[in-house]
Amino acid sequence: MDFKVYFTKFLEHFFMPPANEITMTYLKNTFSIIALLLVCLCSSSSLAQPQDNFLVTLVNLDPGVKSTLGNEDMLYVLVRYESDISLRFQAIAMRDGAVLDVGAIKNPAALHSVGTGDALVWVGYTNPTHIDAVQVTVMDEKWRKLYHLTEKADVTWQGVAAAEPRKPAAWVESLVKTERRKMDFVYDPSPKKYGTLYDIVFFLTIVSIPAYILLQLHMLWRYKYRWKELAAIPLFPYMIVAFYVVVGLSIETSLMVTFLFRYTPLALLYLICLWIAKRFWQHKLPPPKLYKSPQK
Repeated sequence: MDFKVYFTKFLEHFFMPPANEITMTYLKNTFSIIALLLVCLCSSSSLAQPQDNFLVTLVNLDPGVKSTLGNEDMLYVLVRYESDISLRFQAIAMRDGAVLDVGAIKNPAALHSVGTGDALVWVGYTNPTHIDAVQVTVMDEKWRKLYHLTEKADVTWQGVAAAEPRKPAAWVESLVKTERRKMDFVYDPSPKKYGTLYDIVFFLTIVSIPAYILLQLHMLWRYKYRWKELAAIPLFPYMIVAFYVVVGLSIETSLMVTFLFRYTPLALLYLICLWIAKRFWQHKLPPPKLYKSPQK
């Protein structure tokens, strides 16, 4: 018998049985083929996308779940993990389900190798902040977020330095040293990179401080009348800060540094625009008379 004819009769017998055969046998054969196809499909999917096995738990908090901290104090979280891949951990605080990023100081997410171990994450705030939970983000070596763990914590940051520095728990001090060694001496194949734009902005911010000082002194020395008055406008915020310092009103050092690095580039940009305007329109803006001549 020809092979083609034999194969055709086999398919007709398997998928289209005669009417005198039992219908249940036909259904069993059909479902067997479908089940076999599903098993093959699931097996190929599991081979194409292997699952990573890891277990992460939040063990302890320091300080306790209800505390008041100064702006230099941190909320520490002890993380215990067991993983087949390298992991990173980073903490952030929450309130009413919303993440609080403003004023946050977060731990650098050091790379933790495969195996079992303990990790330390922390978060603090420079501004007055009240939180009701702390969230720990679990990431892989490439900084891809895997999932989040949340623990309740009723903690308040006062926004000012505490009268006496708080001493962390013993397990915090030992893990801080371990995390620092990981950051300093352990090779990280995928370090956090902020990109070229961040580097350019940081460089321009640093350069803007001496450039502003030189340009401000030049304009106050050389400009006259109306142009000199316009050039003196950027000095007023600095005078307000200097007044607070001289009088003795408390201003946090971090706030003063933030003001310096954020306001100075804007002040320099203003002076540059004023310099351009003077070069093009100084003849169209005659200096006003500072004093009226006395009337006779």
